[in-house]
Amino acid sequence: MTEHTDPSERETSATALQERMNLVEARVAALTEALQVLARGLEDLPTAEPGGKPAAEAARRAYDLLLAPQPGP
Repeated sequence: MTEHTDPSERETSATALQERMNLVEARVAALTEALQVLARGLEDLPTAEPGGKPAAEAARRAYDLLLAPQPGP
């Protein structure tokens, strides 16, 4: 069975799919940035000040990044 669809319906479907892909890409980028921030905060650098709180600061920054408004359709 072959499904016949109107070309305008296919364009709408393609547009909707592209919008969803853009949203997924933006969310993956935000997750990537948050993970990078966390990884930098967890690094044990010899130049870091004793008693510093880079992990807590990184966790807060990552949390903020993940709560940032995402682009919507």
